[in-house]
Amino acid sequence: MSCGCNKDTESVSTEIVISTMKMLAGQIEAVADTVNLKDVYDMLAVLLTAKEKGSGVFVVGAGRSGLVGRSFAMRLMHMGFKAYVISETVTPAVQSGDVLVAVSGSGNTKYVVEVAKKCKRVGASIIALTSKDGSDLKELPALNIVLPAKCKDDDSFIFDSKTPMGTAFEILAFVFLDSVIMQLIELTGVTEDEMKARHANTE
Repeated sequence: MSCGCNKDTESVSTEIVISTMKMLAGQIEAVADTVNLKDVYDMLAVLLTAKEKGSGVFVVGAGRSGLVGRSFAMRLMHMGFKAYVISETVTPAVQSGDVLVAVSGSGNTKYVVEVAKKCKRVGASIIALTSKDGSDLKELPALNIVLPAKCKDDDSFIFDSKTPMGTAFEILAFVFLDSVIMQLIELTGVTEDEMKARHANTE
């Protein structure tokens, strides 16, 4: 495959790709140092309680944030949680005692906020993953995990990033939620073989 560039240009381009990876890794590390540890503990406690009681864990997000949420729901399912994605045709009703994990960089995405409000009204616990404090989701109220990063609707953020639109937040959210999964695996003692047994076998 050729991009029509000369060798020198190709070399520079590939170096930029690698340097961007390192930049993103540095941003992940910097943001990790800002996350409220009490909020992380509370999130783990809420999720563990849901698993122990057999309550549902529902995930909602729009666009790329929604895809990150789906990845989280998939891993929860592999662990034996009753995990669902809002808007899927087979998703059951949210009930009192269930948990909603809402992923939104701005924390103000109308669809996500409206879903969270409905879940709150029926007695579900809300965990919000956003890029800033004081959003509509936080005011529900909700446990709000803040990953400070550039999001689609707000260019004000504390770490410099060349990533477009909400990419910085989406990468951070994916890494954070997978890190939560890794700790849940540790806390519950679920094995990889058990998780593999729940993986789809029709692919």
